Amino acid sequence: MINHSKWLMRIAAIYSLIGALIGSDMAGRSDVSLTPVHAHILVVGWLTLFAYGLFYYVVKEISMTKTAKLHIWTSLIGGGLMPFGMLLYYKIGSTATLLAFILPAVILLIAIALFIVLLFFDKKIFAKK
Repeated sequence: MINHSKWLMRIAAIYSLIGALIGSDMAGRSDVSLTPVHAHILVVGWLTLFAYGLFYYVVKEISMTKTAKLHIWTSLIGGGLMPFGMLLYYKIGSTATLLAFILPAVILLIAIALFIVLLFFDKKIFAKK
């Protein structure tokens, strides 16, 4: 899981930069229309992916490895694509861009549910040593 942790944190760092650039652009133009996109990139892309990366770095013993890998991939796909789908929807506003926003959001919800399953049902995560 360490390799997955590394990639979650690296991608999170990229989202941190993207979120900061969008925030700087909004401040420079005095246009706050992209505030929801900016917030989602920072919260979903930066904070959530980084927290998951730290979790997998700290928690070395996981018995539900398939669930963990599915969680990681759904987090990367959902967390990676949802803010950009949201950006497209806010800029273009068509049915296709709405789907580009909603489908990754559903994948992200699945990722969150998988993380909860790991926390509640994996026997090794909170096992006494």
